Amino acid sequence: PEPVRRYRVQTIPAAASGLAMAGLRTGVVRVVDGGSGLAAPIVERLARNGIDAVEATSPASGGGLILLGGMAAVDSPDHGVRLQREALGWARAAAPGLENDGGVFVTVQDTGGSFALAGDPGMRAWVGGLAALARTAAHEWPAASVKAIDCARAGRTDAEVADAIVAELLAGGPTLDVGLHADGTRHAVQVVEAKVEPALGLPEGPAVLVVSGGARGVTAAAVRELAAGREMKLAILARTELADEPESWAAARTETALIGVLASEGVAASPAAITARARAVLAAREVRANLRELEQAGAEVRYLPVDVADSASVVEALTEIRRSWGPITGLVHGAGGLADKRIADKTEEQFDRVFTTKVEGLRVLLDATADDPLDTLCLFSSVAARFGNPGQSDYAMANEVLNHVAAAQQARRPGCRVRSICWGPWDGGMVTPLIAAQFEARGVGLIPLRAGARAFVAELTAADSGTQVVIGSGPEFGGAVRAEISVAGERFAGLTDHSIAGMPVLPVAMAVEWMSGLSLVRSPGSGSVALTDLEVLRKVELPGRDRTLFVESDADGSRLRLMTDGPAPHYRAKAAIVGAPGRWDSPAGLQPLGKPAVYDGRLLFHGPAFQALEGLVEVARAGAAAQVRGAIALGWPAASWTTDPVAVDGALQLTALWAERVLGGATLPMRMDEFRWHRLGPASEPMRCVVQGRHGTDDIAVCDVALLEPDGAVRAELFGVTLVKRPDLA
Repeated sequence: PEPVRRYRVQTIPAAASGLAMAGLRTGVVRVVDGGSGLAAPIVERLARNGIDAVEATSPASGGGLILLGGMAAVDSPDHGVRLQREALGWARAAAPGLENDGGVFVTVQDTGGSFALAGDPGMRAWVGGLAALARTAAHEWPAASVKAIDCARAGRTDAEVADAIVAELLAGGPTLDVGLHADGTRHAVQVVEAKVEPALGLPEGPAVLVVSGGARGVTAAAVRELAAGREMKLAILARTELADEPESWAAARTETALIGVLASEGVAASPAAITARARAVLAAREVRANLRELEQAGAEVRYLPVDVADSASVVEALTEIRRSWGPITGLVHGAGGLADKRIADKTEEQFDRVFTTKVEGLRVLLDATADDPLDTLCLFSSVAARFGNPGQSDYAMANEVLNHVAAAQQARRPGCRVRSICWGPWDGGMVTPLIAAQFEARGVGLIPLRAGARAFVAELTAADSGTQVVIGSGPEFGGAVRAEISVAGERFAGLTDHSIAGMPVLPVAMAVEWMSGLSLVRSPGSGSVALTDLEVLRKVELPGRDRTLFVESDADGSRLRLMTDGPAPHYRAKAAIVGAPGRWDSPAGLQPLGKPAVYDGRLLFHGPAFQALEGLVEVARAGAAAQVRGAIALGWPAASWTTDPVAVDGALQLTALWAERVLGGATLPMRMDEFRWHRLGPASEPMRCVVQGRHGTDDIAVCDVALLEPDGAVRAELFGVTLVKRPDLA
């Protein structure tokens, strides 16, 4: 893959699919209030929908877990970090059950309903890392259904907020990142490739730039590129001590060679201490070499060996910088560290170690430069924050906090160019050969040091707005997704009117609805949907409508399946790109059907909830035409419909009337070459349905179908509908 590509991260309006999260009925769903006041109303609403939910008071494994701490009031950065540490503790306890047995894992936060991609999250930015915990869990627990919700309170009551959250669990499907705005609109996160706008250049005049972690690794490479040919004053803050070393060590250029020299001279008492000393010497050498290169590039450099999370030391260091050089005009926060372990094995000490450098370090730097005229603020974040990464829950969370804080800082400093760069893995720095091999196995390319450094400079001089960008080899597919449908509720009461020989049977149109909804997970914000190669493999009987069904897709979202209890699918199809609608004319030779009742209980066996055909029905061997009503007109409950399954079923009913004329008997639809729904949602008015016949044999008839709006616009197209004679009515 190409190693350096740039992506913009944004939220876009995205209608809910109407599908429930898979796993809501797998064991008990434990709801953790976390100081939000929302657990009780959410438990009550879940129970009302037949889901076994309890308000949890202590961590445990098994069942599902919904974390609401991100909806609590946040009064300080430390409070935000504490809420995230507690969330990781709950997740760690639940990990064995969720990883092995499945269930649901949901984080809920209030950072404006947009994950800080639009608007100012304010102090709540410091709790924004919760979403990255969910993104990491999605990698580590493939058997579980995972969701990160950003739900804006914005003055709403607890009941209103609980309604919004539960509606997303029951109808939002498997979409991972979902923003719920206070006005009731729903948004998804979209990552789109975007070339950098033409360079504006850094502000004129000598820049006083403070860089954390800029003495070694990738940050050093980026700053060297920035300093080349520019008049800059660089203050480098890092923890590496530049202690002198004896001349006798100079010839030892590798860690192994240096350990041998130190051991022969008796520098330390233990092998571990010798290794640590050797690494410290090599680190100091790297720092000195980088400082020399910065000076050779023309920059005036000050190296300040301080811990960026030590407030007193940072304030003292920056006071000295201002005394020598004047006000600070730029800040780059590149310091960070790793403590990789899966969520089940992650300790609070590891969490604190990662957060101290990344998050506390940022807070200290922002406080220390609060009164400086910053015109440039750049934070080194990670793709782990945006997409999650196995073993890096704390690192992902810390970097997502940076993404959120960048948005808050942009609102506070409108004249400052603020960027939080979600870097992909670099070919160097903290990416060891082992980690590099893991990325390579996933098809993720490493960013060459020079290419990454140039991308950094381009970002600081870019003209386009937006605080968060992704730079690397691009987003990865999130893996297979699954959603759940319980047909026992009021929403699907009409299915009893789709009965054959007294047994309710799932209509093809309902399978089309659910698979269409799932396909939108890969294309949020799309105004249309298409399926190809739809096949009916086995009928789905719904005795008493007491049944749970599942719709799932593979890792890249292209293949879709409708399942019940076993591994074999009942329906399958492929997601596709919607083509432009065609031209549809009435078939030649149409004549009134001539039946006293269309719904005779035999050819059309549908009860009132599915009696979509109305008025004059015309049929010929060349095709058919009629008016078709949809779900709204027939009184189905208002819900999140991707298509209009009642209108689609009505179109298929008309194909059955045409097929009877061609084949002389009753048929059922068993295949469809392509389904296109050009405008999402149910029809508000009756539509004209047109059937164009293709051909018919003794037992099979094939046709194309369209649903046309009253103004003639094409709402739906069904190509290659294959109808087969019913053997039970031969």
